[in-house]
Amino acid sequence: MTSAPPATFASRRPPTGIHGHTAGNAASLTTTLEAPPGVPPSRGSVLILTGRDETVASFEGLRLRLALDGYTTTVSEEPGSSVSTLAEARIPGASFVLLGSDIGGLRALTLAGSPALRPDGVVLLGLPLLQRPLTADGGARSGEDATGTSGVGGAYAPVYPVPRALPDLPILLVHGVDDQVSPLPLTQMIIRTAPRARLTVVPGQHDVITGPGYRTVAASTLVFLESLQHDLPLG
Repeated sequence: MTSAPPATFASRRPPTGIHGHTAGNAASLTTTLEAPPGVPPSRGSVLILTGRDETVASFEGLRLRLALDGYTTTVSEEPGSSVSTLAEARIPGASFVLLGSDIGGLRALTLAGSPALRPDGVVLLGLPLLQRPLTADGGARSGEDATGTSGVGGAYAPVYPVPRALPDLPILLVHGVDDQVSPLPLTQMIIRTAPRARLTVVPGQHDVITGPGYRTVAASTLVFLESLQHDLPLG
């Protein structure tokens, strides 16, 4: 997967473009988008973890909307990025949120417990709650893959477990009403034991970030971020 060039608005804070590297490859893994001129310095930062068949471009509309309200977004397309690299997306003194789409949501839940990241909240778009481990390329983990090898490409992609419960953090889940990859009832079940989680159902299927409910995705995410700013209940 090839990352798009960093897209950065001018801001009062110096640019904080973050770059990671795959083994033997100097390809950029993340890009940063900051607030446009006239908007106060960043009120918070959002680390976006992409899912299957998603790129930086998939999140352009959401990122622009959040930037208008003073939120800095950083996108990580590669699951191989180290936690210390991802932690650079955090802005001291501001709220920090992990936003994962599709399998990026599983990655976000895995990273949420990292002492190096310590997110203030998590946003999960189209969380794939299938009852089996998934690989970062969307496949099922077979017995052979569990040994760390596969028939193509040698070492297998990282595996993110499907959670049995959500962490004790403010969490926003956004799910398509007609999601065929991970049916909505699975998401409705997992939030029953998560009092700090909120579910927003939008029109469309699994790809909520570019589906017919994309405006609701942006609006719901912004309201969630604002609730963290003012320590408001999700309701």
